[in-house]
Amino acid sequence: MNNFSAQGTNTQGNMASLNKASYSDVNNAALMNGTVNSHIFLSPIAAPSILGFISYAIPAVILGVRFAQWYGNSGSQIFIWPMLLMFGIIQILCAMWSYLARDNLATAFNGIWGCFWLAYGVYLLFVAEGALPLLIDGTKSDEIAIWWAVAAAVTFALFLGSFAHSFGTVLSTAIITVACVFISIAYFHGAYHILKVGGWLLFFSGLMSFYAASAWLLEYQYMRPILPFNNFNLYNRMGFLNRGMLYDPVVINRGLGEPGVMKGQ
Repeated sequence: MNNFSAQGTNTQGNMASLNKASYSDVNNAALMNGTVNSHIFLSPIAAPSILGFISYAIPAVILGVRFAQWYGNSGSQIFIWPMLLMFGIIQILCAMWSYLARDNLATAFNGIWGCFWLAYGVYLLFVAEGALPLLIDGTKSDEIAIWWAVAAAVTFALFLGSFAHSFGTVLSTAIITVACVFISIAYFHGAYHILKVGGWLLFFSGLMSFYAASAWLLEYQYMRPILPFNNFNLYNRMGFLNRGMLYDPVVINRGLGEPGVMKGQ
């Protein structure tokens, strides 16, 4: 006979009835009677977005200045694809670590852009092997244009969510979105000069992402904001959201205020 009813009645039945009760019945009854405490075990981790944003910045700068025609010739892709491939893998790993930090925006940003750099690196690898044509000089390509158009759409969604994250993330995702739009238009129409503008914007998006990552790095190392424009989220300043429940937004507390314990980074 089961002594554990849905109303959580007497949990002090004899051992025989305890043995017959299912685990879920025991657990539910004990919870209703307040005799069981739930525990969540959290562990601090390093902020994944520091490595993630740096992993975005380096390929963005390398590819951006190539689009802008600062350097390069038909053989340059031999030296570009390994960087895009490796940093794409690193950024995907950062997306997985962002799951542990419970940072939705960082998970999406690092996951999407890590896959994008990985795919672009594979494309340039095939170009280097002569299997595919090089489409980096303003040549019309609807396929590559769609790549950048989708990246623009996803990054724009991240831009909308970044207002609750940090000002550095807002600027980074904004510039990335505009850069992707210009590059996509350039490939749709085969417009060389528009591609150069997109390359400049992609370059500046890499610089902004590097700045944001540097600000986070210094903030976590010294446990207080060092560089401006990155140690607050806009919702806090506008009074819409109180993010500082587990830590002071000005001075980070070791343990409680670290990723993996608090929600986000």
